[in-house]
Amino acid sequence: MNLIGRRTRSIQRPTGLALLAVMAATLLGAGNAVAYGTDQTPMILQNVSLADVFANKNGICNGGFTHVMKSAAGPNNAVNYLNAAQRCGLKVIMSFPETVNHSLGRVYPSKVPYWVNLVKNHPNLFGYLTVKEPSWNRLSVTEIRAIYAAYHKADPKHPVLAIFGDIPHFNMTGNKWGTGMANILMVDWYPVETSNNGCSRTGTHYIGTGPKHFTNVKNTVARKTPGTPVWLMAQTHKNLNPSCHKKQGPTEALLRRQVREAFRYLGATGFAFHTWSNSNYARDQRRSPTTVGWMRTIANQVHAGTFE
Repeated sequence: MNLIGRRTRSIQRPTGLALLAVMAATLLGAGNAVAYGTDQTPMILQNVSLADVFANKNGICNGGFTHVMKSAAGPNNAVNYLNAAQRCGLKVIMSFPETVNHSLGRVYPSKVPYWVNLVKNHPNLFGYLTVKEPSWNRLSVTEIRAIYAAYHKADPKHPVLAIFGDIPHFNMTGNKWGTGMANILMVDWYPVETSNNGCSRTGTHYIGTGPKHFTNVKNTVARKTPGTPVWLMAQTHKNLNPSCHKKQGPTEALLRRQVREAFRYLGATGFAFHTWSNSNYARDQRRSPTTVGWMRTIANQVHAGTFE
């Protein structure tokens, strides 16, 4: 207390016009800056291997990250992954490829109980991911509801997530949202492209329509399934394979912009980052410790309630 008092007295107090200028700047800053997040906001890594969890690759354990999304390669892999995640301080959102075939656009509800029974009592299980980008994988509302019901019946204690893509057409034909589909909705939106609308191999272009689409998602969810949390899958990867809509790796500023827009317009209460590892891409998180450092800083600021 004395040290604080001494330091306070050592600062020269502004007077007159200087004091008014300080007050004006403070009020202006307070009006423009909005802090987002809580200490409970999920910050999620996607597609981290069992080996990398064991090795604490790029310092992912016991830090700002809270969850990891994992597609189980088999029954032993599922259980071993949960054990490793427990040591790493991460909760797991588990998916089982045998319960849905995204290539064929089919779900297999009868296979759900076997997989759920392997993991449902593990303390580090957070929940289950059923479907990804149903509009592009030809999964109907009926199929999404059927696979959700199977998971909920097999384990009513853990939430079920679904990832929707193509958000410019969210809740339109082929991409409908409604009751009985998931307890948590995650949307993916990757706005950082190369120049010339993503048709060049160089340069950076940020798609600015995200806030409009986010607002539609938020309003639709509030109207059709009020109270359902909405999470964002943000872009951290670089992919130069398509002819157009190539993805450029975001700068720190553009990564922060993605999170900020999702807080403000989507009402997001959780964040995942795409993707930890994909050898088909020119960059992913595993090959970019710098990007992981940006993500960790964002996560820590979100948890402290100081992210702006």
